[in-house]
Amino acid sequence: MNHLAACLLCLLAHSVLTASKAIPQSLKSCTTQALLGADATQRIVTAQDDTYTDARLGEKIQFEQFPALIAYVKDAKEVAPLIQCARRAGIKAVPRNGGHHFSSYSALNDTLVIDLAHLNYVHVSQDHHTAKVGAGIRLGALYSALDGYDTTWIGGICPTVGLTGLLGAGGFNMQMRALGISSDHVLSARVVTADGKTLTASPSSNPDLFWAIRGGGGGTYGVIIELELQLRRLPRSAMVALSWNDTESRFATAKRFLEWAPRQPKEFTSQINIYKSKVQILGWYLGGSKQELQALIDGSGLLEIGQPQSQISGGCSTDNSRIFGIVTDECLPDDKVDASILNVVPESFAQYEDSPQFTYEENPLSTSRATAEPWPRFRRMSKSFFVQKDKLLSDDALREVVDRVAQLDEASQVWAEWHAWNISGTGDNAFAWREQAYAHLEFQAHGSNDSTTQAGYEKWFADLESYLRPAVGYVS
Repeated sequence: MNHLAACLLCLLAHSVLTASKAIPQSLKSCTTQALLGADATQRIVTAQDDTYTDARLGEKIQFEQFPALIAYVKDAKEVAPLIQCARRAGIKAVPRNGGHHFSSYSALNDTLVIDLAHLNYVHVSQDHHTAKVGAGIRLGALYSALDGYDTTWIGGICPTVGLTGLLGAGGFNMQMRALGISSDHVLSARVVTADGKTLTASPSSNPDLFWAIRGGGGGTYGVIIELELQLRRLPRSAMVALSWNDTESRFATAKRFLEWAPRQPKEFTSQINIYKSKVQILGWYLGGSKQELQALIDGSGLLEIGQPQSQISGGCSTDNSRIFGIVTDECLPDDKVDASILNVVPESFAQYEDSPQFTYEENPLSTSRATAEPWPRFRRMSKSFFVQKDKLLSDDALREVVDRVAQLDEASQVWAEWHAWNISGTGDNAFAWREQAYAHLEFQAHGSNDSTTQAGYEKWFADLESYLRPAVGYVS
């Protein structure tokens, strides 16, 4: 074992020991009493348990945040008592719904994490127009359950993202330019506040709270335990995948995409992925035909740049559209669509190295399709920026950031994922940027276990922030 690895292990052991010592026995006793049923102790994890590393990690592999205790909720009635336990112990209660926060805010140091992933029921109304759902459900599980009723909800693509995590950030989705962000499709919520009260939040009951929990930040105003969602069927759609396998086309393709994509018909939502040595564009034309999308792409000017590969398909089902670019790059006959990636279980992430995994009633909501494979974890690094309609990115700034993507090594797997916005219509919720957002620029990379390499990656992101933030404004 080299000296660096030994030091890292020592630091990790010290951090875990510190977290372990910080747990008052009264907190664990209180938590045990707050959880209902004979299996209460099975749903509590502390630093003394061998499943602690798995339990404290979400999707992101990180060694900065060490919560005091993680409690897994199976009944909404457990949430208020857990909040009271945290208050009595003098620590923060942190709700976790999904574990996808890029800075790991759902598992902070010395906190009581209230994990809601097993609060994942779906009760669809008789007319299939609405559903009441457990707030801890992951998007893929929600879509899989709603498929059984031939309906769906306007939500994001990633199947392991938690519902309330999505809504706390507003709710980016691939139908949003026509139908709005996901927060626009919530009818009401039940929320446990810091004083332990359970409130109904809706346009007519606690309207300020209803406004705030949709786009105002995750876990900021209370712990959401149930949501009433507005459902709808989506029409069959056309999909496009364009790719350039060269470095020379990156700037020209990115420039044309940003000029063109946000100004297209509202039914067309798209993204560009810029890598070190290739570029990809994906698009969903909601309700459009293959011919209509082909005409849109033909008139874009994108096909005149370099030598792109083009795949345009029509007649895509909603499930097929959601897995487009992840599982397949074409619209398939319905009986050939493998949507198992959506059928996730509550604890849906892959094992981290040899750390034992926490499991508890890991049952998918759909029995008609295969269960999703565990979602990979990685040491995610990221920065995001909104380009606003009145502060568009200059060509010089665009060329600079595209060139910066090429600076990191192959091991970083760096990529820029940029989405066209320019949403039609308005919505009454706390998401602040919908009217001015023209495009969203996200930069991501895989971190390194090598400290020198990691320091280089961190400097790259810090330099990107220093350069690009003044160019686009302080919106992210």
